[in-house]
Amino acid sequence: MNNNISNKTWAGLLQLTKPIIALSVAFSALTGFILFSGSFSRGWFFMYMGVLLTAAGSSVINHIQEANTDRMMERTRCRPLPSGQIGYTQAWIWAAILVISGPIILWWQTHHIAALLAVFTLFWYNVVYTPLKKMTPWAIIPGAVVGAIPPVIGWTAAGGNITHPNIIFIAFFFFIGQIPHFWLILLRYGKDYENAGFPSISKNFNPEQISRLTFTWTTATAMTAILLSIFGIIVSHTVSVIVIILSVILIAAFYKWPGIKKPAHVERAFIIMNMYFLMMMILIIFDAILR
Repeated sequence: MNNNISNKTWAGLLQLTKPIIALSVAFSALTGFILFSGSFSRGWFFMYMGVLLTAAGSSVINHIQEANTDRMMERTRCRPLPSGQIGYTQAWIWAAILVISGPIILWWQTHHIAALLAVFTLFWYNVVYTPLKKMTPWAIIPGAVVGAIPPVIGWTAAGGNITHPNIIFIAFFFFIGQIPHFWLILLRYGKDYENAGFPSISKNFNPEQISRLTFTWTTATAMTAILLSIFGIIVSHTVSVIVIILSVILIAAFYKWPGIKKPAHVERAFIIMNMYFLMMMILIIFDAILR
């Protein structure tokens, strides 16, 4: 019986870390690392683990912060804290272990700037963005900063200058790409957020208008990706062609759904966007290694 309880507890603690998101954040940091180093050079594993642990800890804190509103939403009421699977004390201890160990690994094994950027990202997500979501629906704009910083963490961990134009443009690409993600979430769960008391632009824009905004930002994301080759961040002609093809496919896929209203359509669009970013990160890494 104790073993069953223990297994459920560990499963709940893992769920609090939002593992898929934490892994993707760490992978975006790895993209920045290899973009500068050109290989899986010394320190990449510690960088990856440092970012992974920090992102996981930030997610645990986010669960704690939003536990009360999670109880009011259909899609989140069964999360570990609202359901009682995990207690608040357990969650805080788990969060402390993660958010302390992550930056320490980055500080001692990579570069102190990488560690400071990780702490800043943690602060921005949990102290700035999360409370701001309850005040304004436009919190998505500063919230997108969170997705832009991990590649910079990887870049600096490898020894890169934080002000280099290449990493600034990569960060801009990730920043732009966060916006359509938020629009898609609003299309899928806007009413749920409203029921929990979150301000939502779905009160000001109908689904048709939000879907058009999503298409606009998706197009901007694709065009920014193409500019990576024009500005010499991606140098391989083969990789550049693949990026153009993927970007055209992305635009075409979203253009086919100018009025995304059905949940199945939104889920499909969300998967396509995530796959696009995964492929872009792999291509940037592959291009950097080829040099």
